Amino acid sequence: MKTLGVRLPKTKVGEATFKKIIRTGKRLFAKHGFQATSINDIIAKSKVAAGTFYLYFDNKLALYMHLLEEYKREIRLTSATAVTGYQTRYEIEREGLKSFIRYVRKDPLAYKLIWESMSVDPNIFKEYYQSFALSYGFHLKEYVEKGQVRDDIDLETASYILMGIANFVGLQVLFQEDISEAEIDRIVGEAMKMIESGLLKR
Repeated sequence: MKTLGVRLPKTKVGEATFKKIIRTGKRLFAKHGFQATSINDIIAKSKVAAGTFYLYFDNKLALYMHLLEEYKREIRLTSATAVTGYQTRYEIEREGLKSFIRYVRKDPLAYKLIWESMSVDPNIFKEYYQSFALSYGFHLKEYVEKGQVRDDIDLETASYILMGIANFVGLQVLFQEDISEAEIDRIVGEAMKMIESGLLKR
């Protein structure tokens, strides 16, 4: 989905410049926050001309929204790739949770940038998670029909619960700097005990 106020580059050189602005914006937003970061800061740290910034972005909000859209797309793609080939909802939830943890370990700035949208504009924050919940509920419905997910629970509420588990189990892992893969597997296993008992149909 194309973000409003953003014009994608048409050349290899333009693409490199575009990515440089995005990387700089992400770093500055994470360090100083959206409000305290100015377009001039982004331009100076990116080492591009002022006109170059406006060639691709209408304003600072357009850049921020593009970053959020990138996170949304990358997280979904990472999850979809991780669960490819798995048949049961248990396996899909387990591998999806692992993939989210791997993603935020690789890019921990995701938490700060996504959650800061609540103070940038609460509607942005709401839309971000509502769209995830809508997609999640749609996929859960398929497994209700397959008899693998309980048919007596509200799927929208279940979607938010599962997103909450992923968010906070992800934080649990990030808080442990030298965590091993074995420990991550153990934590995911503990989360899956609760998911299996509360959501999945036996």
